[in-house]
Amino acid sequence: MARRVLVAATLCLAWLAGSVMAQEAVQEAAAWTLPRALDQALARDARVAGARANAQAVLAQQRQASGRLWPSAGLRLTHGRSSDRDPPFVLERTTRRGEAFLRWNLFNGLDDQRQIAAQEFDAIAAEADLLQALDEACERIAVAYFTLLRQQHLAQLARQRLGEVERLAARVASQAALGKTSDADAQLAEASRIDARLALQGIEAEQQAARSRLAVLLGLPQGAALQLAEAPPPPVDAGLDPHAWADQAERQNGQWLAAAARVAGTRRRIASIAPEYLPRLDLDLRRSLYDRTDPQPTTSQRHGWSVGVTWEVPLGGAPRARQDELRARAALAEAELQRVRDEVQTDAGAAREQARQTASAAPQLAQQRERWEQVVRASELQFDAGRRSLMQLIDQYDRRFGVQQRDIDNAWQQAEAHLRLRRLAGDLAEWFGVLDGGPR
Repeated sequence: MARRVLVAATLCLAWLAGSVMAQEAVQEAAAWTLPRALDQALARDARVAGARANAQAVLAQQRQASGRLWPSAGLRLTHGRSSDRDPPFVLERTTRRGEAFLRWNLFNGLDDQRQIAAQEFDAIAAEADLLQALDEACERIAVAYFTLLRQQHLAQLARQRLGEVERLAARVASQAALGKTSDADAQLAEASRIDARLALQGIEAEQQAARSRLAVLLGLPQGAALQLAEAPPPPVDAGLDPHAWADQAERQNGQWLAAAARVAGTRRRIASIAPEYLPRLDLDLRRSLYDRTDPQPTTSQRHGWSVGVTWEVPLGGAPRARQDELRARAALAEAELQRVRDEVQTDAGAAREQARQTASAAPQLAQQRERWEQVVRASELQFDAGRRSLMQLIDQYDRRFGVQQRDIDNAWQQAEAHLRLRRLAGDLAEWFGVLDGGPR
């Protein structure tokens, strides 16, 4: 009986293991979609995680600045012995005393209010940095996706070209063996076959490199099978007026928003009068909880309060130097904002031109590709009829492959331009739907 149970359990475990392996094989063989790739890659992207952690840290700093507006409360417990002289007596006194207190800074030159206002702009900048990190991550992942997709298409065409040339080379070799064609034609066909094979090997090497880059972004082991599904690039309006586009980027581009917020934050930290040159106003409340001093002093305080004004003016010039530092940092933030503005507009101009050029070339390349297919079919018939030479047919194969390659490269460049324009406009992550926790 025990042996039957053991055999049954072993068979069940083997069936379960086989099912798991089969499921994993199916999942590995299934084509990756762009939303799925974004979902998995963004979940482990270090830059996005760092930007999100920085935003949380800045929010914590903002709460710290707001917390300085509140008082501090405490408890003081005293236990000790002393020898006190109270002429004409000398008393050995034991002290056990408890006291509660509350201290509140009521005025410190408005420095707390300035810091709180500046921290609000710092929080805006940190959120904008997170948006920028999401946009850049989406562009980085999508570019890697479209690059591998491009290599898939090129490899498919290169295999098709190699197959055609190999069939042609075998046919010419058999004819040369029968003396129906010259040995030079056989050598030409073999040279063309070698050229097609080398082209395929080069494309496959680039495909493997693209697959490795995407596998790293997805967190997959090197050598994992990655078959990608077709994906259209995000649409863009490449003909949008540059001024209207710049207004949109100023409202949405994360890098631009962060730089503008930092300018506002550094300006807000600058005071017309350094807080060190203004007095401080402090409130101090105290209440005795118990007093077991023995013997008791002649007087003891049960509760009390005091308001103290302190005016301490540094004479070394440090407050003035601190204000100079804040003004210099504000000038630095303004220079960074100008750099970001110029860089975004320059990159956008180049991306718009690339998007327009590739969009204009796409239908022409598709038409050229279709016509070269007809030319190759006609050339094959003419070669069979003896009206075209072998060199002419091989040249038609090569030129058709060049047009096909140019068409695929144009589509890849168009996808890159669209992704860059969306990222510069600040709405790439929004279009992919990753701002709400995952791609659509």
